[in-house]
Amino acid sequence: MFRCAMGWGRVTLWTVANNASHTAIPLIMTRPLPASEAFLRTLPPDLLDRLNPVFSPLIEIVPLHPTDPMADADAAVFSSANGVAAAPAGHGRTAYCVGPATTAAAQAHGWDARQCGATANDLVETLTRTAPTQRLVHLSGRHTRGDVAARLTAAGLKVQPIALYDQRQCALSDQAKDSILRENRVIVPLFSPRTATQFATEVPRRASVHVIALSAAVADALGARPWGGVTIADSPDARAMGAALAARV
Repeated sequence: MFRCAMGWGRVTLWTVANNASHTAIPLIMTRPLPASEAFLRTLPPDLLDRLNPVFSPLIEIVPLHPTDPMADADAAVFSSANGVAAAPAGHGRTAYCVGPATTAAAQAHGWDARQCGATANDLVETLTRTAPTQRLVHLSGRHTRGDVAARLTAAGLKVQPIALYDQRQCALSDQAKDSILRENRVIVPLFSPRTATQFATEVPRRASVHVIALSAAVADALGARPWGGVTIADSPDARAMGAALAARV
C-alpha cells in the first residue's frame, strides 16, 4: 500500500475556511485531490461552513503514456473525467461520454462531446442502439467497471480499450484515521466500489462513520459490517451526492 503524495503544507481555501470552525463535521475526501476539490466547489457555502474537509486520497492517478492512443480510432469513449484528463486534445473529434461532468470535461478538452446517459450501462445501451460506424477507442484507467469495450465489441461495434493511467491504491492518512477515532461523527463520500472496499478494510472504527455512496454498487462494496449509517445518492452524479450530503449535515 502506498502513502500518496498530498503536497503536505499546501494551504487551500478549505483549510482557510475551516480553521476557525471547531464544531464542523469532518468530511473525509477519498478521491484524488483535484476531484475532491472539484466536488467541494459544487457544494453551497452554507453547507461548506458546517464541514471540515480532510483530504485523504485512496487512489493516486499514475499516467501510463501509451503511444498515440487515437492513432487507429476516429472517436473516443470516456467513462470518467480522469480519462479525459489523460487523453490527447480532441481537436473536434467525437467523444461519447458517461455523465455531465465527463461530458463537460471532454468539451473543455476540445472534443465534440455527447452525453450517453449517467452510467456505463446507459452508454453501452445508447451506443448499441445508435450503432456508430466510427472506429472507437475506450480511453480509461487500468481498473474499469462495466466492461464497456467488451460489451460494445460483442454488440458488433469496433472498439479498442486503451488504459491511459493506473489507479494506484493509497493508505488512509493518519489525519483521517484520527478524525474517525476522535469524533462522534464523520461523513465519507465514496464514489467507486474499489475505493469503498479499500476504505472498509482500512477504517479504524465504523460506528462514527456515515457513508454517502454514489450508487448501490458502492454501498454493497462496503460489506455487511455495521456503520454509523449509509446513504445512497438518488442518481450517480455530483448533484445527487451533494443533496445526500446536505441531508445528513
